[in-house]
Amino acid sequence: MRCGAELGVGRFCLNCGHRIGDPAPASAHPPAPRPAAPAAASPPPPPPPPVRAAEVAEAPPVEVPVQAADPTPVPPTRVPEPARARRGLRRPAPTPAPAPSAWDPDEELLPYHDADELGPDDPLPPRGWILWVAGAVALLAVALLLLRVLDTSDDDTVDAATDTSTAVASEPTAGADGGEEAGEEQPAVPQGVGERFDAAAGATFGVPATAPPTTDLDGDLVAYDAAQMGDGIPATAWRTAGSAAGQAITVTLAGPTVVDRVGLVNGYAKQVEGVDWYPNNRRVLSVTWTFDDGSTVEQTLAERPGMQRLKVPPVTTSTVTLTLGEVTAPGAGPLGRDYTAISEISVLGRQAG
Repeated sequence: MRCGAELGVGRFCLNCGHRIGDPAPASAHPPAPRPAAPAAASPPPPPPPPVRAAEVAEAPPVEVPVQAADPTPVPPTRVPEPARARRGLRRPAPTPAPAPSAWDPDEELLPYHDADELGPDDPLPPRGWILWVAGAVALLAVALLLLRVLDTSDDDTVDAATDTSTAVASEPTAGADGGEEAGEEQPAVPQGVGERFDAAAGATFGVPATAPPTTDLDGDLVAYDAAQMGDGIPATAWRTAGSAAGQAITVTLAGPTVVDRVGLVNGYAKQVEGVDWYPNNRRVLSVTWTFDDGSTVEQTLAERPGMQRLKVPPVTTSTVTLTLGEVTAPGAGPLGRDYTAISEISVLGRQAG
């Protein structure tokens, strides 16, 4: 340095205040050397001049010259923060951040009614189709029930559990020319009046022969009168010896009746003390029904001890003739009997008007 003082730590000389690293200013009159003063009488060095904070903040770092006592190069360093604070240097105050604007929910958030309400064209919820399917199934069930109720008359209700046989109706009689006369009107279907009833209950029965009474297992006398076919008790029966195939039974009604159902219990349906007499007697397997107008209906029967009814075209008649067709063989075993039996006959209809 120009003053010849030993360098210390800092950017300026602690003796003369010269900036470290700057060249010494040239002088026409170099200062005369001052006589050395005793160490004890030398005055204290003057304080360094004040340094502006802007100069310290903007001045680039400078390299510290290599010292004679330490030949190792020293990298450029900045004055540590505590040293700057000791020299009265303060960091410039930070610029205050702008105050945040007030939060407006109407501008920042979507109103809840715009997000939640469904428009007219919005799709249904994921399970909306279940309600439609359930409604369609319910309507279909109601429609089927109504059709069944309207299509099923009270006659069908009576015979729903018993009409299991088949029928073959006779064809109308053709004219002399092999066909019906042109323009001839067909007769109206008879309807009858009043409530539907079983006309066989008050009818009389004409039969070819009746088997004599017998004694049952209890020792009681049992008769087989023809009137028992109309008493409504399946345990009683009309019975004739042997096979009655081809024989006819005539049922004379109490008055003209519009008949639309016929049927019978085609065997002896009595059961007593664990003995079933139905398979122990002959059973009727087919019959033919004939009415006053000459029309006939054939019926095929199953081997079961129950009423088997058959729907027939409504016909006004006062008599019904039952002709027996096929009959089974006699009953087998020690209780088998060679008798043809019929427990009940049914003739359903309404009184003719």
